[in-house]
Amino acid sequence: MAPTGRGTDKHEVAMSKALAGILALLIEERRERVGGDKNATKIEVLLASAGMSNEDIAAVANKSPDTVRKTIERAGAK
Repeated sequence: MAPTGRGTDKHEVAMSKALAGILALLIEERRERVGGDKNATKIEVLLASAGMSNEDIAAVANKSPDTVRKTIERAGAK
């Protein structure tokens, strides 16, 4: 669907939600793969290094922004 020039295209909003859903699935898959590996980089740190905000990370990781912030701080990132 081509943009209409009248604000945000409904298709763009749907794409954003679709990408967030895909990211959430990938996060869950990674959690299962790394399991209890204490040396694995936390997903919050990986997403923060990719430029995502604490709020965005919290939304896709199903955590609170404060928990995300603390995890990143403890890892010494950001």
